[in-house]
Amino acid sequence: MYLFADAMAQRRPVKDVIIARGHPNISASNRRTLEITKDPYVTRRGDCIIACCADKAGPELAGDLLEALMRPGTVRIVVEAGGMGYAITGRTPLAVPTSPYRLVVRRSGHVDDSTLAVGADGAAADLPRGLVSRLRDGVVVRVEVEVRPDGPT
Repeated sequence: MYLFADAMAQRRPVKDVIIARGHPNISASNRRTLEITKDPYVTRRGDCIIACCADKAGPELAGDLLEALMRPGTVRIVVEAGGMGYAITGRTPLAVPTSPYRLVVRRSGHVDDSTLAVGADGAAADLPRGLVSRLRDGVVVRVEVEVRPDGPT
């Protein structure tokens, strides 16, 4: 009975929350990726970055979420700032993000040490411009990451 209960527990959605902030140099114009970084500064060249000063990156995410990223499933990322929000959905990368500095959501299937999701239905350029404007104001950004494993729940 105990093993069966553990197997069922692995099928439940798991979540974690990242707290970061916006920055005046955020353009959110990249059409392929979206990035959250722990770096305190964003350059104009960082067109995929939507938030900086994140309180955590790959290895610091919740253990159950990291385990879920290694299995087939759906990743939902909800970005909320200044009273606005936007959700992007992708697939698990079947790998654990190990970068201590950044997390990246990708439209492509490319996986590296920062990949949080692949095959995403959105990127930085898809964020509503009103939300991007708030991000440029440097407001607090809440990023909720949820992984829902494939299969029955």
